[in-house]
Amino acid sequence: MTVVWTVIAVVVVIAALLTVLEVQNRRRRRALDHLDAGDPAAGGRARADAEAAHAVTEGLAKSAHPGVTGAGGAFPG
Repeated sequence: MTVVWTVIAVVVVIAALLTVLEVQNRRRRRALDHLDAGDPAAGGRARADAEAAHAVTEGLAKSAHPGVTGAGGAFPG
């Protein structure tokens, strides 16, 4: 009988948690309704800029430290 009450308690706790999370989600959605989606291409441009900057940094690091591959060896080359 203890197992049954434990299972019921777990189900009630999970239901309460889901209810609280849904209420918070609705409040957040209502609070952010006034914001527009913005420019969808801006995210793509930002990602491309970040990847380009990363490639430049990686290229500079490899040219400054020849023989280092990132494989973690003690000796270069």
